[in-house]
Amino acid sequence: MGKSADMTKPQLDPYEHAFHLDPYPRYRAIREEDPVHFVQDHGFWLFTTWDDVRNAFRDFRTFSNANLVALEANAEASLPYPSFINTDPPHHTEVRRLFSPLMTPEALAPLEAFIRDRTRQLMVPHLASGRIDLVADLACFLPMDVISNMTGIPPKDRDRVRGWADDLILREDKQEGLSQRNIDGYMNLASYFEEFATGHAANSTGEGLLAVILKAEREGVMTHPEVIGALILLAIAGNETTTKLIGNIAYRLWEHPDQRQLVIDEPKRIADAVEETLRLDGSSQIIARRVAKDVEVQGKMLHAGDKVGLCIISANRDKSRCPAGEIFDITKPTRDHMAFGFGLHSCLGAALARLEARVVLEEIIKNIPDYNVEVSGLEMAHNPNVRGYSRMPVTFPPRTG
Repeated sequence: MGKSADMTKPQLDPYEHAFHLDPYPRYRAIREEDPVHFVQDHGFWLFTTWDDVRNAFRDFRTFSNANLVALEANAEASLPYPSFINTDPPHHTEVRRLFSPLMTPEALAPLEAFIRDRTRQLMVPHLASGRIDLVADLACFLPMDVISNMTGIPPKDRDRVRGWADDLILREDKQEGLSQRNIDGYMNLASYFEEFATGHAANSTGEGLLAVILKAEREGVMTHPEVIGALILLAIAGNETTTKLIGNIAYRLWEHPDQRQLVIDEPKRIADAVEETLRLDGSSQIIARRVAKDVEVQGKMLHAGDKVGLCIISANRDKSRCPAGEIFDITKPTRDHMAFGFGLHSCLGAALARLEARVVLEEIIKNIPDYNVEVSGLEMAHNPNVRGYSRMPVTFPPRTG
């Protein structure tokens, strides 16, 4: 079978704004009727089932991450700073080994006090009013503050860095390729981090995240462009995806009041709510790969050079793997999902995202357990790869004292 579109089958355009609002019915239809789906308008494939996505993660020799930035056709030319995540072994393994010890749950545990204190600082000014935007007033600030604390970005610069990251990921309805706004956001981040890295190079000692990155450059493990690419990655992946994850968890708990009552009655279940949202509605939706050699998948011939989007949340919902995959149920949590990828390219920041999301939700449930989402005020942040809200206003009985 070729790439020509079969109009009798369901079509999926990951750049369509209407799709972002609720992608899951369309994912389900594609999984059932055309699981290896060619997006004719954009010229890439989508894998939607558990087995196909898992196998692609495992087989980096066929589904390569090397020199691949995104699914957009002009991404590699427009976004010139490489990231180590866009490499394959052995270089990927060498660089990843530098960061892994810093990103374990044990290594990150001392951050919990900072995360909790900062969450409270962001929430307290709103408690007496009975209204807060869980994304615009809370979730959009906390992850940026955490990753800035880890890398040394000063408070005065954090709003600018976050704004440039927002510019980079924003997509207009049915946008093909990267817009000038996307490119400008990226290049503004690159320019900032060029100056930032230069300013810290002479004083980079110790074992912190920034010190490890700069030391890797001095020792020739990472090139200078890779250093800038790593800092850009931290500003995006360490900020945008966790921001959206926090909002998605808050929304799913509001949407399922019985599940929210469980975490109110048993706060230890908040970690389960985090895990179940990651599986069912994780913020990272599609991860790109490039076909390194011709391969046939479910009767479709993919050729070397083709791009493939691995639809990880669709895969997590695959009924062949999880019969109740479309149901939000925190009483049956499992980490056997691919919300953070799988295998050698699995997300290094998974433990940090889990920690931040858990602590923020603990504070929300403790302070405003009866919050009510103002549906009319919800705004979706439109991007094919990252799903979540840019605004989520909620109301609650005012808190005093």
